[in-house]
Amino acid sequence: MIERLTVWFKGLPSHVKGMLILIPLLVVAIILSWDRVWEGIRKGFSFFSK
Repeated sequence: MIERLTVWFKGLPSHVKGMLILIPLLVVAIILSWDRVWEGIRKGFSFFSK
C-alpha cells in the first residue's frame, strides 16, 4: 500500500507535490491561529456593514 502511494506521488508533477505538502500545513496553521482568523473575518464584515 505504501509502495503504491510512493510510486503515485513520484509520478505527480512538481507543482502538485508542492500543493499536496502545503495544503495540510495551511490547515494546521489556520487551526492553530483560529482566533486571529475569526477576528479578521469579523473585522472584514464590520467594514462592509458601515
